[in-house]
Amino acid sequence: MLVKDVLSCSLPAWYPLFEKVTIATKILPLPDDVLEYFLEDGKFVLPKECNKEMRDGVEDEYEDFGEVDWNKEQTSQTSTAQKTFPEFSTKVRSVLKEFGGQMFCKLNWSSPQDAVWIGLNKSLKCTNISQMYLLLKSSDFVTHDLTMPFKHCEDYNEQTENTEENKIKYCLVLREWMDINPGLEYRCFVKDKMLIAISQRDNCTFYEHIGKSESSIKQDIISFFKEHIENKFNCDSYVFDVIRTSKDKVILIDFNPFGETTDALFFTWEELYDWRTDDEFNFEFRYATDSSGVQPHPYRHYSIPCDFVDLSTGTDPAKLIDFLKLQTAAQNRHTGDDIDGSDSD
Repeated sequence: MLVKDVLSCSLPAWYPLFEKVTIATKILPLPDDVLEYFLEDGKFVLPKECNKEMRDGVEDEYEDFGEVDWNKEQTSQTSTAQKTFPEFSTKVRSVLKEFGGQMFCKLNWSSPQDAVWIGLNKSLKCTNISQMYLLLKSSDFVTHDLTMPFKHCEDYNEQTENTEENKIKYCLVLREWMDINPGLEYRCFVKDKMLIAISQRDNCTFYEHIGKSESSIKQDIISFFKEHIENKFNCDSYVFDVIRTSKDKVILIDFNPFGETTDALFFTWEELYDWRTDDEFNFEFRYATDSSGVQPHPYRHYSIPCDFVDLSTGTDPAKLIDFLKLQTAAQNRHTGDDIDGSDSD
């Protein structure tokens, strides 16, 4: 795996070429102050523009306590540590509105999947900017993107990273939210421009329909690869993820480097590196054939960050109050949306 392969898999690099076959996406350059905020260690305070979102929807919950000056409370708790990015946050809110009030967030490569425990209903769906900042700020995957994206590259050194050609332009990637059945996701491995392997993406669950539809799933992915991906992506070896929503309907999700930084799922990187074939249709499709074939959840060891361990001991009650307000506000808003949706049916 080379530095150029990692750069090619950055979503801002490939999206313009594959826009028509993937999910609607908006890309916002990441300002230096926001970048610094995500890199700050040991601080878990949301930006000032999140204050109103944390108050909205929770004031009624506390009306039994009498009149409370929420602005004063927030200011006294976090004014010395709280950052603000008004222009950037306004752009994010504009995209959120364009996407109908629901979006998915990530940076150039990684989404905050390891922080899903902190999301509303344990989901990566964002319905306000507070949820976006919360997920990205809590993610080790995002921190990896910002600090060591070329860690596994054989040609990496500090000199190559600092060249103009390899300089990373970090971006916030916002994608229109799409409810995806994980049983419809597949990871495809391309080596030397040939599709050599396909794996069930969610290797923690047995899906009966995959075995029943194996032949048509393979054919649809082959057709999609030949028509939309082959000889168009800027690498000879790479990995791409798709969802097959129905027969003859495949949607591109993402590209990943062909190497150990990418999860090989039901394969191993040793066998993928050694894979040899001269037949473009001679690839292997692996999936769980019964419940005994599933693997442990890859993010099971990601849990509460040190900040929240501190919260549990009462070291920083102000942060705990902010976090609970945000979660309550988000839950109330989510419940209200469900009620509105029910009334309209």
